[in-house]
Amino acid sequence: MSRFSPSDMRNFALVGQGGSGKTMITERMVFHAGASQRVGRVEDGTTVSDYLDEELKRHISTGIGLCQFDYKNVRLNLLDTPGYADFMTEAQEAVRVADTAVLTINAAAGIEVQTPRFWNLCEAQHIPVTIAINKLDLENVDFSARVTELQHVFGHKVAILTLPVESGPGFASFVNVLTGKVYTYASGKDEATVSDVIPDGARQAYETARTALTEAVAESDDAVMEKYLGGESLTQEELVMVFTKAFRKRDVFPVLALSALKGVGCDHVMDFIASYAPSPADITTVAVRKGTDETIELHADAAGPAAAFVFKTTSDPFVGKLSFVRIYSGKIGHDVYNGVRDTSEKIGGLFHMLGKKQEPCDEGLAGDIVVISKLVQTVTNDTLSSRESPLELSPIVFSPPLLMRSLKPRTRADDDKLSSTLNRLKEEEPAVVIDKNAETHETILSGLGEAHLQVIVERLQKKFGVNIDLEIPRVPYRETVKGKARVEGKHKKQTGGHGQYGHCWIEMEPNDRGAGWVFENKIFGGAIPKQFVPAIEKGMIDTMAKGLLAGYPIVDVKVAVVDGSYHPVDSSEMAFKLAGSLAFKKGFEQCSPILLEPIVALEAVVDEKYMGDVMGDLTSKRGKISGMENTDGKQIIKASVPLAEMLSYGIDLGSITQGTGTYTMRVDHYEEVPERIAEKVIAEAKATMVAEEEE
Repeated sequence: MSRFSPSDMRNFALVGQGGSGKTMITERMVFHAGASQRVGRVEDGTTVSDYLDEELKRHISTGIGLCQFDYKNVRLNLLDTPGYADFMTEAQEAVRVADTAVLTINAAAGIEVQTPRFWNLCEAQHIPVTIAINKLDLENVDFSARVTELQHVFGHKVAILTLPVESGPGFASFVNVLTGKVYTYASGKDEATVSDVIPDGARQAYETARTALTEAVAESDDAVMEKYLGGESLTQEELVMVFTKAFRKRDVFPVLALSALKGVGCDHVMDFIASYAPSPADITTVAVRKGTDETIELHADAAGPAAAFVFKTTSDPFVGKLSFVRIYSGKIGHDVYNGVRDTSEKIGGLFHMLGKKQEPCDEGLAGDIVVISKLVQTVTNDTLSSRESPLELSPIVFSPPLLMRSLKPRTRADDDKLSSTLNRLKEEEPAVVIDKNAETHETILSGLGEAHLQVIVERLQKKFGVNIDLEIPRVPYRETVKGKARVEGKHKKQTGGHGQYGHCWIEMEPNDRGAGWVFENKIFGGAIPKQFVPAIEKGMIDTMAKGLLAGYPIVDVKVAVVDGSYHPVDSSEMAFKLAGSLAFKKGFEQCSPILLEPIVALEAVVDEKYMGDVMGDLTSKRGKISGMENTDGKQIIKASVPLAEMLSYGIDLGSITQGTGTYTMRVDHYEEVPERIAEKVIAEAKATMVAEEEE
């Protein structure tokens, strides 16, 4: 049993643009708290929270690094998240269960392209945010300019809490604006000496920052604001109290100064979280009773009804499947009930985590984050509760996939294992979409970007032993006709015994687009016996499935059988099936055959400054803009675009919008392919068919 009560726990996520230093901040925290014996380096692959093969290879975080450790009698549950758009799913999972977020900013780069996405993610969950400006030891950085930039983008509630005495390579000390204490770090030391003497060079900046912080927090409390405007000074105790309330209500976003590389200020982030961030005891969560509209408020009480949320699923080569769980109420012991799937499951093991290191625990209590092994049916977004009172917590809404690729197993053995492996992959990657395209017979994997899909392929190989190549998917073209024709189909063969005889006349014409296949029997007077007419249609349907222009299915055609003849001995269903096929092929050739391509209905969500470039790009892809609208400061561009032009659109849109644009699309209808493009598609398809026949 944990020795910490909910009021002694803090669940917080580190979020921010890749390269802003989250993993190194984590490393400093873990070391300073005594949970690690050394400070690792990302470049060396020795950090606590980055340990997956793909992370060590790329020197970036690709998954949540859960680090749980004790600091000054507080249990810190730290969720270190990736900072690149391809792995945004992980940040969404972490922020969903965090009570506070630390948004990291690279002092040299400022607000980068993904920074607003992380801000909006925290805003959507309505959790308090503190902003950590990291890398203040770099050359030519300007702390004041960075704060001004943050205030311009995120509002006047952004206020300095720790003010660097000096930025740049000499950065080694800062003033806590709230307390007036000066913290100075000796070279190579993670712990500061504390002084009450503010250096003369920082005095004016400190006074300005303190006034701004006081005004920011006073605005959050009418009584305090009235007192402040009346000219009365706030006592230190009043200021700390109103600051804490303001931070927890998102009425102030404090800015912290630090350098993870030098170890300056990282311990102060922990002090801040321990002192001012809300604990699980301060949080009320709403759940829904399964099967009803009734809601229930949950509190971090071990004696309350069991309610825990599975926010991440992964696997360990030694332990097996791991479910990361935030407990909102009650406790978890030896077995759990999954109300979403109406099943009870045995717990294989219960752990706290420090990176990849697992620390067994007896039970999980309200407020805590635990990892459970070997839950068979439970997956991400499930709620664990009790059979007597099954509850459901709100699920994570993941970002839509942006890039699709076809999966090509390298060997037959890989192909045999692929289906079951993809089911396991879906448990670990809930944001990916896996589809089987019935027309092209391809398995399509859709994810957040190239790096995301490459990491998935590497994971399939290393975790599950399945070797996969990624290819651009085939476009499911279709074939049809534009003209009309009356043609004859005759199959006649004499083999010595019974011969084969089937003969029909048909009329062929195009059907309305999307109306499909229509077959009519217009035979009068018994020219063809009724029992042979279905065989004629069957021969045509078989021919349509294989295509005649480029091997794609033929659609939207009307055929009527209008005449024919038969032989009382030699006619058979097979003979008329062949006659129907011959007639269809001849009619198709004479009816001006064309190629159709799928047209997708696209909705792209972009910042206004990229709107012109995105629209121009869509036009260059043969797209037709159908509308635009403004929602929450974003531009939604609606367009119809050929699918053939959109197979790598996630890459194109990311390049144009610097990774901030998103889109959704669905196949809406089919249109004729322009002649120039159709000729190329048909030639390539025929070359592929010849190559396959030769193999």
